[in-house]
Amino acid sequence: MNSEWQVAWTLLLILYALPALGAGTAPRVIGYLTESGVESGHYTVKNIVMSGAAPLLTQIDYAFGRVVKNRCEIDNEEAALAHAYTAETSVDGTADLGGADDPRGAFHQLLELKRKYPQLKVVISLGGWGGSSGFSNAADPANVRNFVHSCVATFLQGRAAGVFDGVDIDWEYPVGGGLHHAGKPEDKKNFTAMLAEFRRQLDAIKPGLLLSAALPAGEEDFAHFELEKIGKYLDEVSIMAYDLHWNTERITNFHSALFHAAADPSDPSGQKRFGDYAVQAFLKAGIAPEKLILGVPFYGKGYAPVGDGNHGLYQPSVRPSKLDGSYRALKALPGRADRQYYPRVASCSIWLDDNFWSYDCPEAMKAKREYALRERLGGVMFWELSQDTDSSELLRALAGR
Repeated sequence: MNSEWQVAWTLLLILYALPALGAGTAPRVIGYLTESGVESGHYTVKNIVMSGAAPLLTQIDYAFGRVVKNRCEIDNEEAALAHAYTAETSVDGTADLGGADDPRGAFHQLLELKRKYPQLKVVISLGGWGGSSGFSNAADPANVRNFVHSCVATFLQGRAAGVFDGVDIDWEYPVGGGLHHAGKPEDKKNFTAMLAEFRRQLDAIKPGLLLSAALPAGEEDFAHFELEKIGKYLDEVSIMAYDLHWNTERITNFHSALFHAAADPSDPSGQKRFGDYAVQAFLKAGIAPEKLILGVPFYGKGYAPVGDGNHGLYQPSVRPSKLDGSYRALKALPGRADRQYYPRVASCSIWLDDNFWSYDCPEAMKAKREYALRERLGGVMFWELSQDTDSSELLRALAGR
């Protein structure tokens, strides 16, 4: 083959490959693991292996580290550092040693998991819906440097050295406040400055450590972030595209719709409570698509009592359902349950015995994965691992397996 033909053939190969390079790139698959589940034994690190979840994940966000008195703390040191695992309950099949200074606890199990599955990154997540009250003071300019230093010292050095590959900030929420705590106007700029300080200190100890943040999908909340500024500090911006409607509302609704539902009675003036609206807003603000992570729920929002009209959707409700709304529980409901998939909004529902749940079924997970690929997003994230079935049914759909 002469040189001209070689050049032409090479160009054809490049042109043929270009579309696949973007669309075919495997997205990140990020799942939260709760310390409370580890502590209770309900869902331990070994469950990640036994359920088949480990090879499907690229990252685990361990939830949560506490923010208390302008410092980071391990929430439960017994669960994280002290609990002795037996050969039967450990990831690598060997019992933890009995000395006080020997590696034990969930942190040691995470190290064993990373050795077994080298593709996995593990990140410490700080805050959460029930643990964000300390952020506002910690992010104050007078406190932020020492606060970030305490987080680095607690979770990336000392007894936790080697366990975590970065930090995830889950402040719910700047300015607007959250569960049992208020925010303040300066939280907006302080959040950005806090990220800059995390980036500086993480890079100083080891370039390449991850910094991520879980941000809300509701515009009334994400308006309190400087979206146009924060992207340069973050490796991942996870959009929590769920809890967009709550089961305390008097009319049932989708809590994790990806697209707008034209019949939504709560949205006559365009409140835009659906995932794609948030994604497009974040993109418009200048956050690179490869940094955006679409968040999905492994649980449903339940309402009761609810009539069976319209399969229970957009019907009057009195209170939250008292029944378990995890996907594993919803999957186990009897066959007579009225199950619906709504492809136009990429979400699902169940009605049974005057209870209605809005949730995401495997079909919805597949649709949301395809959306992330189509929009060339960085990947998908979910809350949380223990809510899936023992065979990781939702995760398999989300990971394209």
